[in-house]
Amino acid sequence: MSVIRVAIPMLRGKRRFHIDKGRPWSIVEHVVLAALVERPWLSADLAEQTKLPRRLIIELLIRLMRAGWVELSQDSKGVLFSASPRGIEAAKRDELPIVPKRLSRWMGFAIDRISGTVYRPREMPCFEKHVLEERARSERIVWLEPPSGDVVPEVHDIVGTLFHEDEHFAGIDPEGSRLVTRYALVTVRDDKIEGLSGRAPQHLRDAVLEAARRAPVRVTDEPVHFTPAIPAIEDSDALPATTSIAFTSDDLILGGADHKRCFEDLLARARHRVIIHSTFIDREKFNDWLPAIRVAARNGVRIDILWGESDDKGETNGTLKAVLALRSELANEAGDIRLHSFSTGSHAKMLIADTGRADRFVGVLGSCNWLSSGYQSFEASVRLRDPRILRALINQLVELSQGGSAYWTELTSEFLRLADHVRDMPVPSGSRGDAALVLGPQHKQFVREARDNAEHDIFVTSHRFSPGGRQAVIVPALAAAEQRGIASAVFYGTPSGKGASKAVSENVFEGAKFGVSITPVHDPRLHAKILAWDNDHVLISSQNFLSADPSDLNIRREIGIYVRGASLARVLKERFRLARR
Repeated sequence: MSVIRVAIPMLRGKRRFHIDKGRPWSIVEHVVLAALVERPWLSADLAEQTKLPRRLIIELLIRLMRAGWVELSQDSKGVLFSASPRGIEAAKRDELPIVPKRLSRWMGFAIDRISGTVYRPREMPCFEKHVLEERARSERIVWLEPPSGDVVPEVHDIVGTLFHEDEHFAGIDPEGSRLVTRYALVTVRDDKIEGLSGRAPQHLRDAVLEAARRAPVRVTDEPVHFTPAIPAIEDSDALPATTSIAFTSDDLILGGADHKRCFEDLLARARHRVIIHSTFIDREKFNDWLPAIRVAARNGVRIDILWGESDDKGETNGTLKAVLALRSELANEAGDIRLHSFSTGSHAKMLIADTGRADRFVGVLGSCNWLSSGYQSFEASVRLRDPRILRALINQLVELSQGGSAYWTELTSEFLRLADHVRDMPVPSGSRGDAALVLGPQHKQFVREARDNAEHDIFVTSHRFSPGGRQAVIVPALAAAEQRGIASAVFYGTPSGKGASKAVSENVFEGAKFGVSITPVHDPRLHAKILAWDNDHVLISSQNFLSADPSDLNIRREIGIYVRGASLARVLKERFRLARR
């Protein structure tokens, strides 16, 4: 029997978290409170009426009393329970609001430096290096080495790992123990791993097995090290997992005018929070929107404005110059308007806003640069109303809020609280679709999916067409046409980069021979980034499919949304056809 130990490099840390703890109310508790709104009840009568044990009824009433929703009174029959004024208001809601208890707790965590996965301390016990070096005198130990550049754990992964279902993130103390280097030790016995957390990703499992295969035949004085390769996102054959969400074709926002109306509507309806991520910020366009932004702020809305980069090729960073000038002008503004000075480094375009109620939020994700667009172009975005996909989108903002420093800021905590709050939103009723956020290199996976599984057609729009667009889209489209007879319609706005015009001409000529049409669109100006196939599959993004080539180095450089729903692609393609002049 072969027994090898593998030492996994870890980071250990401890932070003081502030937590709002409170479990959701049951439908029984809601029904009992509604009964107490109608008239006072004795606990015995409630038990008899509900057919529940009296002890359970009393425990339920005590919990409602602690929430301040039930009051006691005495009459000749005994102690009566009735709804308080606050209880009457709570009972009117679709679901009883959770009444949390604020707690503070120190929590330790461990991060493996191979995959960046976060664990609770008991999942991956850690040792100091000298302890394992001593064991290596009598045991065969292979030391895994982290790839160059430590992986950075995602903030929402830390909270998601450490918090229980009935706990909500409220804050974190900036002080805490620094992350220290430790090692977890697992055993490989006849190619089977023992002692590794069940949540460890496949990449880490593969690295452990490969390290074990490199172990010496017997114990030696020379330590054995193994550095695994970093798996690229685009190397995976599996598409991101989809989630069933509330979605209809009305949630497709297409065209400049529709985007302008959408933005106006969100600013007008919001009463609590608006978050704008506009890749570019144009000073003149920003000032056009400033009156509506001021009105929202006066209505009590906190407005956060983030940006990603500059589109001014003649300046080192035209957006930063505009932001700094605008921040100076906004310094004395009344209301809570926060135009942040740091770049997120992302080309994504998104809006998050409440709809006038604190328990109802919507998100918009797509191609529109909200604070630099003239709203004359053909744009494409998706409205997201379902809490499951909204929470995932806000979690991307959680990571982007750290900027280039990857430092957990107060803004990071605010966005994390919002993501945690959104998870308790009621799920909208009506038509449904399957959806997934698409990050950076994952866009390539969807191009391959369309190439391999489209049944009758592929549809692509891109603002720019550069020579790199051939490998990204044209080659897969040609393969689908030649091998399976799939027709592709590709539309672009403008050639981009050295040799782009020549590359476009060559691709147009080759595509025409195989049923891949490549068409420029100038009226209206084309800015939408769309990949669609057949009748039901739509991916709308910030990614220029015919020019950009996002890498693993910044997976949030581009963010899109894939939705599969009845006739969504057919509706989108028809709307695009009608918009062209």
